[in-house]
Amino acid sequence: MESDKDCFGSITTMDGVEGQTVTRTRSECQSCDQIKDCLRESKQSSEEARERQELRKQEMITRVIDLSQILSNDIGSCLLEFLSRIYSRPLGEVLFKNLLIFYEVPKNRFFSTLAIPITRSTMEIVLGHERDESDSCGYPASGDRRGTGDGFVLRIILIQKSFPAHRKANMGLIAYEVARMLAADKIVLKQMLEVLPEAEAGNFKNADAERRARWLIERWGFLDELGALQKELALQNNKKDA
Repeated sequence: MESDKDCFGSITTMDGVEGQTVTRTRSECQSCDQIKDCLRESKQSSEEARERQELRKQEMITRVIDLSQILSNDIGSCLLEFLSRIYSRPLGEVLFKNLLIFYEVPKNRFFSTLAIPITRSTMEIVLGHERDESDSCGYPASGDRRGTGDGFVLRIILIQKSFPAHRKANMGLIAYEVARMLAADKIVLKQMLEVLPEAEAGNFKNADAERRARWLIERWGFLDELGALQKELALQNNKKDA
């Protein structure tokens, strides 16, 4: 629809930190006779943005799985679910500037190596050649990001143990290892502070690494899995002491 209003289409709909939908309008929208058309335009743009975000999420998950070295089906299925869940959360979008690679350490092997093949398609995701002018986290496009000094960080998470036939404990292990790594990283701290509301940003900044890790696990929705991990570790320790 054509409109002579300069503000037409300026109504925005976005996902909040807790998953709620927030619609932002202007004060003059209350008396505007084109507000229904403007809302319809905004809804269509939001749906298109969600489709692009979903495609981007699937590309990142595929790239992580391709580059990771996973030896067991138990860890592989848990990793796939973990990635899908964190990238679906608003705070998970922060991780689009961090390429996570998982390496399951072979059991009973003293030495082990990790080879990471960086393909052309991987570099396209890293550099963001096909992204829009800005993503849903509010970061500028890749051409403008170079001045931030943050770059794109490749992070390797070692999985040195697992719990056969205990899916929740394995999920808790993966979530804890990722959260522990990110919670202690200054680059991630900066990325988190840019997207969190002011009050939460202050609490997150002043918390120690352990509290940040637990906070991330809670926001990603893995507290039950963390509890299963802690219970399993406690059982193993009791067996050793017996």
